[in-house]
Amino acid sequence: MGHLNTIVEMEGPIIDVRARYWAAHREAIETVGFEGPTENEFWRLIRLGAPDAQFVRHAKPDKLAEYVQLRDEKLHSSALMALDETRNGARENLRVLKQLGSCHLATLCDNREGLNSTLDRLDIWMYFDKKTVLPESRERRVAALKELMGHHPSTLVVAGSVPFAYAAGEAGGRVVGIKGGPAFPDRLRQVGADFCFDSLDALTDALAKRDPILERIGLIF
Repeated sequence: MGHLNTIVEMEGPIIDVRARYWAAHREAIETVGFEGPTENEFWRLIRLGAPDAQFVRHAKPDKLAEYVQLRDEKLHSSALMALDETRNGARENLRVLKQLGSCHLATLCDNREGLNSTLDRLDIWMYFDKKTVLPESRERRVAALKELMGHHPSTLVVAGSVPFAYAAGEAGGRVVGIKGGPAFPDRLRQVGADFCFDSLDALTDALAKRDPILERIGLIF
């Protein structure tokens, strides 16, 4: 078996972020004085990529803007990142990816201190050759992913969010999604994911068996 270069998004494939997203939403919406959706409905809206106004129905523009600002500030705060937990089997599957070649972590979260603290707390930092915070600019984000891809014939990119999957596809990666993260599989496929696996377990099983789907999506290793 050849060398496999892998880039994994932190949010979704590795980390369960539901508690953090919900806490950020609740702190923000309570501050602006609204009730908002139930937790299950909130997560459904997140995965659909619903407009901000659907989270704070009937809010005037100034209240909506206040909610969005507060929510986004809380979302990437170290205090709420402490709620993050690894998805089932994450350590074992990261170990497999590391053994197959090189494994890099990428995230859209710009809180480097919170990122390092989370990786240390969850004891998964050692499975990554490089850890990259992707820039906000689309062009720079694509360039950063291309740098992680290096000169490998193809790179497996494991995505959980729409912006990440889109950038990875533009960068030339073979993009697969993991179900259960911040975006429904259909949305990941719409922006370029070649296939969606039920879990990291299912993905590493496919790699071990050299599942034909990997060849069909152009993964060479």
